[in-house]
Amino acid sequence: MTTTDITLEKRHVLAGMPGWGEHDHLIRTKGLAVVNAPRPVAGDLTWTGEFRHGRYYAAGNLQQMAEGWHTDDAVLLVEITPQAVVRKISRYIADHGYTLEEIANAYEGAIGDTAHEMGLPWDDSWLQVPFLPEPKGTDPLTGIPVCEHNVQARTWFVQVVRPGQPLPEDGEIGIVGQGKPATLLAVKTRAAAIEGRADQYQIGYLHKDQCRTADDPNSVSMR
Repeated sequence: MTTTDITLEKRHVLAGMPGWGEHDHLIRTKGLAVVNAPRPVAGDLTWTGEFRHGRYYAAGNLQQMAEGWHTDDAVLLVEITPQAVVRKISRYIADHGYTLEEIANAYEGAIGDTAHEMGLPWDDSWLQVPFLPEPKGTDPLTGIPVCEHNVQARTWFVQVVRPGQPLPEDGEIGIVGQGKPATLLAVKTRAAAIEGRADQYQIGYLHKDQCRTADDPNSVSMR
């Protein structure tokens, strides 16, 4: 088995909240992966903390450590923002023929139970936040994102999602088809990591009918 054959099980944690404690800055600066295990696990940094998959944590280079981590039953911790959680749950529910509202009205805590089953963090207050929907898809001819009305995007903007602030802030703005927003997104994400910040980034779109959508944070699949 080679390192490239190994896929660690993933568990999602809320981005930047509370972060990786005293190791947070070093982990973000060096771009280290973080795992959680039921027994002591090797890494460039190791510590004990909140019980998730276990109390033992480690950070290190994923390619170099994956095999050992897999042997120790470690899970890879992946940061996720509230809006990405809501989108993932919405997609999951839609695939089963329901809407987020229908499930939320089924019984108190229904969305939270769904999030738990999916291994996602959850807070009921997120249902009250006006998150932007994701693009419906792309135009088959141009590859440009389209909204639910099948209207193409005309403007893109880089948005920053900061821990503790569910709604994003608009940043650089450009015209769809001009510039390289995916490159800019990657630069912003890397810069935040180097500076030790837990900021997440996403690409937002303004469509020709004034509808707005956004890709999930840290997506670099800009068309």
